[in-house]
Amino acid sequence: MVRLTTMLLVLLANTCSQQKVAKQQIGSIQDKRWSLVNMNGTVQEKSPIWLEFDTAAHRFNGNGGCNKVAGEYQLDGNEITFGKVISTRMACVDAQANERESAFLRMLSDRTYTMKFEERQLQLRDSGRIAMLFDGFKKTAITK
Repeated sequence: MVRLTTMLLVLLANTCSQQKVAKQQIGSIQDKRWSLVNMNGTVQEKSPIWLEFDTAAHRFNGNGGCNKVAGEYQLDGNEITFGKVISTRMACVDAQANERESAFLRMLSDRTYTMKFEERQLQLRDSGRIAMLFDGFKKTAITK
């Protein structure tokens, strides 16, 4: 009986801990515009790419550099899974911007990343390496 009680307490504590992590992750991504600063190890100078997250609807929207992007996401602990990514279909001004946007969309399409927050940065990690790095800014501080 003591073993069963101990196991139940450990299970309950673990569940509460996971719920706390999930709430922290949600609180960390909402109400911010996340500007891409690094993708696959390449610094993105003055990148026009950004994302915002609607935590109630589990949707994201943003800009891929040339086109508006949107889709769904799910949080599970410290993992985020992107799905049903869509974008407008306007051509980019130059080939480099077009390739950057295409690479960004491929990195979002049906992919799961481990999230890590450091100060105001969001790291999306794949197999331990930083696949995408974003700087977060409060939406209210952004002028449109």
